[in-house]
Amino acid sequence: MQFGLFYEWPNPTLRQWKTLFEEGVEQIQYSEALGFDYCLIAEHHFTTYGNSPAPLLQALYIGQRTRRLKIGTAAVILPVWQPLRLAEEVAVLDNLIDGRFLCGIGRGYQPYEMAGFGGSVGESRQRFQETLEVLLKAWTSEESFTYNGEHVQIANPVTVFPKPLQRPYPPLLLMGTSVDSMQVAAQLGMLPFSSAMMGMDGVRAQFGVLVHVHAALGKPLTNLRLGLQCMTHVAPTDEEASEALRYVRWQTRAQRGLNRQEVTNGRVDASPYPNELDDKSLMDRLFFGSPETVIAKLKRAASVGVTHISNWMMFGGIEHEKLMRSIRLMGEEVIPALRDVHPPAELPAQLLDEPVITNEELQASRLGRAPRDMAT
Repeated sequence: MQFGLFYEWPNPTLRQWKTLFEEGVEQIQYSEALGFDYCLIAEHHFTTYGNSPAPLLQALYIGQRTRRLKIGTAAVILPVWQPLRLAEEVAVLDNLIDGRFLCGIGRGYQPYEMAGFGGSVGESRQRFQETLEVLLKAWTSEESFTYNGEHVQIANPVTVFPKPLQRPYPPLLLMGTSVDSMQVAAQLGMLPFSSAMMGMDGVRAQFGVLVHVHAALGKPLTNLRLGLQCMTHVAPTDEEASEALRYVRWQTRAQRGLNRQEVTNGRVDASPYPNELDDKSLMDRLFFGSPETVIAKLKRAASVGVTHISNWMMFGGIEHEKLMRSIRLMGEEVIPALRDVHPPAELPAQLLDEPVITNEELQASRLGRAPRDMAT
């Protein structure tokens, strides 16, 4: 298994952004020293839910403060970007951090944020597809090209320079929990990331979609990859870890408020809401606990096909010191116990004998609204 940290810099009390950001950078540097493989940076705009509006600039800064760690996005929201500009900036970034960039992409899921750029969730799927097609052309074509889409038009032939240092382009990650997302990832060889909030049965079903699409395309069923976004907190004991649940509560409530566009002067409403998950149901979807407990939960994830873990540790205003302790325990005790853990070799064959899940069935596996930072 491979492990990384995920960041979107939530800011419930509107702390000074530079201080908040630098704490994250210190955490990321510490994770590099402890053997983590990557960090992933979200893109969020206009609210306290996540203060991460310039993921490529932030990635460049972090890349300059690290040496080995892969630096990625989770995700660049393609529908709000000018495609050629994004292609150029990604290529420059990959060159400047010596080919360590992981290009995580998504179509977005927050109407409030998209409206700020004059867009809508309704048109995001088509904009995502057109922007992705332009990116791939820009990074791989040595000849000038044009493009004529519904939303993206490039009338005058252009060639993009420089090309990414990694050829033909940086590894692509796809953030999405839908069946469609798994199909796109399989077709284009992307590493898809799901959410632990789907529950392990839901994640297993998503891996099944990957298996079926690979089989239909005639692709090998060995060495398949699936990433999982986990809200993680490691403490010396399960009881101490559970004390961090209140920070997750802010994040889940803020995400619901943002979904409902309940925002005042940038402050998202994080009030309790009817029918929210009880503590036990929420804890079942979190990777909270002592090192032994978290190891067991991650082994369960591997058993349903997961190969890459994105640990969302900075949530809801949790203190820097608690987060640093969690990273230390993860690096010293959890990761070494899981390096040689892999999904069962027989799992793809088992899943081929099972029907492919539908989007409706997949979304029904969720135990209510929860933060996911990916479109469904």
